[in-house]
Amino acid sequence: MTTRRPDIHLPRMTLRRAMLVSAVVGLLFAISSIASISPLPPKVTSRHDSVAAAATALMIDGPSPAALDRTLIYREFPGYINRAMLFSNLITSEPVLNLIGRQVGIRGDQIYAVARLTSPVSAVMREPDAEQRANQLLRRGARYRLDLQADPYLPIVTIYAQAPTVAEAEQLADASISSLEQYLHQQAVAAPQRAGTPFVLHQLGRARGAVVNHKIPPQLFVLTFLVAFSLSLALLMGAAQVRRSWIAAGPNAPPAAAAPVRRRWLRRPRADGNWPHTTRVLPWMIAGFMVLLWLVPFNTIQLNASLPFDLKLDRLLLPILFGTWLLSASTGGPAAPRLRLTPIHIGVGLVVGTAALSIVTNAQELNQALEFDGPIKKLVLLLSFALLFLIVASSIRPGEVPAFMKFMLGLGLIAALGTIWEYRFFYNVFYDIPQRVLPGFFSVGIVDSHEVDEIGRRMTRGPAEHPLECVAMLSMAFPIALVGIINSKTRGKRALYAIAAVLLLAAAMSTYRKTALLAPVSIILTVAWFRRRDLLKLAPLGLLSLIAIHFVSPGALGSVFVQLKPNSLNAVSTVSDRSSDYDAIRPDVWSHLLFGRGYGSYDHITYRVLDSEVLSRLVDVGVLGLASLFLLVALIVASARGYIHGRHPAYGGPALAVAAAAVGFIVLAFLFDVTSFPHTPYLLLTMAGMLAAIVGAEDREQPAGNPPDRALRRPDDGPPEPDPGLGDLDAPVPAVPAAPEPRVPERTFSTV
Repeated sequence: MTTRRPDIHLPRMTLRRAMLVSAVVGLLFAISSIASISPLPPKVTSRHDSVAAAATALMIDGPSPAALDRTLIYREFPGYINRAMLFSNLITSEPVLNLIGRQVGIRGDQIYAVARLTSPVSAVMREPDAEQRANQLLRRGARYRLDLQADPYLPIVTIYAQAPTVAEAEQLADASISSLEQYLHQQAVAAPQRAGTPFVLHQLGRARGAVVNHKIPPQLFVLTFLVAFSLSLALLMGAAQVRRSWIAAGPNAPPAAAAPVRRRWLRRPRADGNWPHTTRVLPWMIAGFMVLLWLVPFNTIQLNASLPFDLKLDRLLLPILFGTWLLSASTGGPAAPRLRLTPIHIGVGLVVGTAALSIVTNAQELNQALEFDGPIKKLVLLLSFALLFLIVASSIRPGEVPAFMKFMLGLGLIAALGTIWEYRFFYNVFYDIPQRVLPGFFSVGIVDSHEVDEIGRRMTRGPAEHPLECVAMLSMAFPIALVGIINSKTRGKRALYAIAAVLLLAAAMSTYRKTALLAPVSIILTVAWFRRRDLLKLAPLGLLSLIAIHFVSPGALGSVFVQLKPNSLNAVSTVSDRSSDYDAIRPDVWSHLLFGRGYGSYDHITYRVLDSEVLSRLVDVGVLGLASLFLLVALIVASARGYIHGRHPAYGGPALAVAAAAVGFIVLAFLFDVTSFPHTPYLLLTMAGMLAAIVGAEDREQPAGNPPDRALRRPDDGPPEPDPGLGDLDAPVPAVPAAPEPRVPERTFSTV
């Protein structure tokens, strides 16, 4: 006997109700981030800790008669500079801090003092090891701070003080100099026989201070509201979806009617056609933004204005694209964007959500350390990446993806040719043209094509800010050419794709970076995993490509191979520095294991240069944030897997190219801080958006229970046809027979 599940009458969670509840939750969390809420009696008390800073300067001078003797001044001047560095370290000692604490009215151990190493030494000598970093973390929450920086060329020490109030900060800065004089006087009295060259301390003006974190409360309020609102909305809508599925699967559920098979939307007759044969604005704007990503060093072009975020060229043009997207979505019609949730959307949302949550959970520490502005700027950049993904995934039709892939490959070839030209003729066209064309209120970075790094390698940048970024950009286009070689049916097309692959690899090798070999190898291995037999047939073509690379970029390939020799790896400082980073970040990781210390808060200049995206994310967003990054790549590969294995006639090639690019991105993340340079994340999420456009259309339009690579085929179609390359514009797309029933209007959000 079948038992019936009892009926449960609960109010339906519609989108409007979910948004209302989420807004209330977000408002409560936002208020609690800057104030203390007391229910009995009901009151709200501000608990924002203000931070004040003050600055002054100390000059070390000789006795007054020495000022008249220029010969003595020139002879003793280097000694005064060294004495300034010595005094900056002396102020941070325990005896002097105790004297400072007595004058200010606090204990000496409550003052966190650090003397910056400003001598002209290598960066490796200035980076703290694990023990030093652990001591810094113990004192990170100190409310009284002293930061001393000795001028490397003048006998001057700049003193920065931090305290809860302006008066205390000014008093702390002034007390550091008077306490140093008192300590030196005590030492001179205690041991007069050790007195050296006489000197005089001059304070260059009284300390002046101000409150420096007055902008943080509104920023923290808005950020906390957005994070709490988004998380609450996602949980409510997810729970509503689970409840709807639970009710539909119950024994007392009404029998489900057979869903009508609808014609796929990309096959419906349209007057505007697919890109590039279309009059729709959004695809053309996306294509224009792709030109910016590939051919313009936009991260070095900035509008001369002062705002909380950097006005780079991409962040000036992306709002225009977003505004057009909103206008098109609000007007509706056949050309309107279509929002469809896919696993890739969930992966991107998790990356952004963990980054924002890491900042919110560490807001108080970031506020006290005056490190809140950096994470906000980094988060704005991350939101820019996610926004471009959302626009591409909802605006590009699946039938347009092959054409956009070819367009991206063409732009990559132009970037490769310009990089090779810079390597051979020492002229960077990507930087020169913006300097000549853009108006004067833009500042454009200047590069020297003859420049070499600290170990003598050429700084060939191409359209990027750094040679490593140029390698990463070219690596995003390389799988498109490689897949084109495999799937091309004619020798002519195969030869064209082979030439494109050779130019991309030659341009990458011209940067003299080891990553130029490691990243393409990872992409080739990924393609080989899915197309082993096809790739083995191209082995002779690979040998010819190595020879062609040597002729296109003479000497570059050999230089990269030499750097990979075991004896060369041990001699290169960049390799040893990266290996030492794994041990040096242990204190940061264990002190903030789950959510990190705050996305983008680890300053490479203040602490340590981490030439690895994996290590940077592990410190900034913790284990959860790093796991979300790996999960995003896994979801991209998993979404593409069905089309690759099914050898989809139109989408198998693009899906394989996107999956290989995602794996290459993870390999690049181990080799350098890839998201610090925005070109590569933009390109990866653009390709991921194209894949999401395919997956979203298939998931919403196909009958349930069929994988996307098989749902489009009839039982009598026979074996699957071979993949026609990257999907020519005239390649036939299989269609599902139209049902006689009328078309049901599509809903963006379902209710329970």
